Amino acid sequence: MITLQEFEGRPGIRQVQSALDAFLKDRPRLQKLCRYAQGQHDILARTRPHNLPNARLPHGFPKYIAEMSAGYLLGDGVRYTAAKDEEGARNYADLLNKAGDDSLDMDLAMQQGVYGRGVSLCWQDAHLHVSALDPQNAFVVYDDTARKKPLMGILLSFAPRGDTMTTVYTDRDILTFLSNNPGNVGRMTSAIPHDLGRVPMVEFFNNAGARGDFEDVLPLVDAYDLLASDRLNDRGQFADAMLVLTGVGGLGTQGEPDDRQEAARLLRQERTLSLPDAQAKAEWLVKNANEKDIDVLRKALADDIHKFSMTPNLAPDGMGGDFSAIAIRYRLFALEQKTRIKERWFIQGLRQQARLLCAYLAAQGIKAPDPEGMGIMMNRPKICEAPNR
Repeated sequence: MITLQEFEGRPGIRQVQSALDAFLKDRPRLQKLCRYAQGQHDILARTRPHNLPNARLPHGFPKYIAEMSAGYLLGDGVRYTAAKDEEGARNYADLLNKAGDDSLDMDLAMQQGVYGRGVSLCWQDAHLHVSALDPQNAFVVYDDTARKKPLMGILLSFAPRGDTMTTVYTDRDILTFLSNNPGNVGRMTSAIPHDLGRVPMVEFFNNAGARGDFEDVLPLVDAYDLLASDRLNDRGQFADAMLVLTGVGGLGTQGEPDDRQEAARLLRQERTLSLPDAQAKAEWLVKNANEKDIDVLRKALADDIHKFSMTPNLAPDGMGGDFSAIAIRYRLFALEQKTRIKERWFIQGLRQQARLLCAYLAAQGIKAPDPEGMGIMMNRPKICEAPNR
């Protein structure tokens, strides 16, 4: 969370630059999380000598963790209620259906799981719209007091020729800055007022530290990728093992060419080797891999990834063959606890979004519900709850 001292009126270039510097310092972390969610793991950048096998096998743990968490969080979607104000609740639901697409909440939940926060923006043309933004390019700045009041939202846009446009959303204006120097705010090019009455950008945090669901297990994912890649490389090197000859002067024999490369070619072709006497021998020089130990390590890494990301392994081997309701509830217990934390933070973002949309309805002369009294509930399955007796 980026904070600044509260200011009156429009933010100055110094304040915008200070917030931008803090964000850009953290941006490489966000870019790495995005890469891993898309399967672009660090193992893909590994190099080896030209003549050695170089298998590079990324595994989809990050994507699995993020999608499992987002799907379990939302379930059948979000339900809004307003006690004794059915008309207001209906108006709010209609506005939200028109303003956002069907995948908006899921997009925000996926961002929440990958980056540790999702970002939405309310914007207007002929109608009001709510869109999910890329957290790698958008963030909200808060005041540095205990209430954490939103001061402004900042969106970065990059032009092909290298220019950077910084759009700043305050509770009154939309300010645009343009710079040809990356990392600098540049000069203000426009200031357009809006009538939403609040900062139109909202963040949906994943937890108090704004960390992604798989961020803490990335070292384990790297270790798993490395183990699987090296295991396949060993198989490739086994096929190219060295032939060790003891008591033999060379591969060439009488009546055959003395050129060693030609002799080696003939050996590969004829698959036959004549030894001069009983003391001579030929054997392959290979690395004897202990497959059992490798399997134990692989399983231990996979189990740790599931355990520390609090994401269950629901594959048949991960369930140990027990698919009873009690076993499934036990497996989902850690995910349920993590999801309850995510749910509280997600609802906090939805509440902030509700304040914005309800203020818009009121400004249009349409009856709006009280955002503080609205009920916001996730319609997800309560698998971990004990059945009623």
